Order: sequence, then structure tokens, then C-alpha cells
Amino acid sequence: MRLTIHSDLAFRTLILLAAAGEEGVDIPKIAKTYDVSENHLRKVAQRLAQFGWVTSTRGRGGGLRLGVEPDKIFIGEVLRRMETDFALVDCLGHAPERCLITGNCGLQNIFGEALRAWFKVLDQYTLADALSRSRGLEKALQLG
Repeated sequence: MRLTIHSDLAFRTLILLAAAGEEGVDIPKIAKTYDVSENHLRKVAQRLAQFGWVTSTRGRGGGLRLGVEPDKIFIGEVLRRMETDFALVDCLGHAPERCLITGNCGLQNIFGEALRAWFKVLDQYTLADALSRSRGLEKALQLG
């Protein structure tokens, strides 16, 4: 399984904003920091704002900030809302008819169980947990 760039940028943006604290960070700075497209980052930021995780202020001293405390942003929830498809194989997705043995194969149950276990672990962690495990983040992000 591989996460989309959309989810990857969502997590990286949340981490940067959490590390920045109350200081607003504009999209061009985030895009430059991560060497990504500003347009793509804007779409990600809009989604993050839609769910209340990020707020945006225009003008001088504006920028993006976390909309809630890092300990209220659960990793599993962010992933569920940012990703559109978690099907590891066709039979778990939108096209079970593409597999001749769907319904007769034990892999469907095994992969489904694995996915539930994966989310059970992710649901135990918040953005604050990710930050507490980070070392040298401000320096790496060139903040401050």
C-alpha cells in the first residue's frame, strides 16, 4: 500500500504548522520547504481547512495555522478523510467482479482484517504523538 501525494502533503503540512506554533505560514513557504507545487498544496490546504484542522488568514501576518491542538488531530482520521481508496486488492474495492475468485478466496478476509488492524493502530496516535517523536524538526523545516 502506498499513500497518495495528497495524504503525504497533508501530514507534512500539519507537522510544519504544528512546529511553527502560532506563527502563520503561507503556502509559498510550505511549497518551497517541501519542494512541491503551490497549486497542489492549495488543494490539500483547502481540504485540511474543510475538516477544521487548519485555518487560513489573509494579509500581513496571515497564513495557515493549525485550527485545533495537535493532540486532537488523529492520524487515522486524517488518513481516512484524505485518501479515497484503501482497497489492497480488487475484491476489497469498487470492482470485486474483476476477480474470478471473489467470495471463494480467503485473502479478502485476511486483507480486510489487516486493514482494520492498521487503522486501529493509527487511531491510537495524534499529531502530538508524531511531534513528540521528532528530533530537530524546527531546524529541518528552517523555522524560527
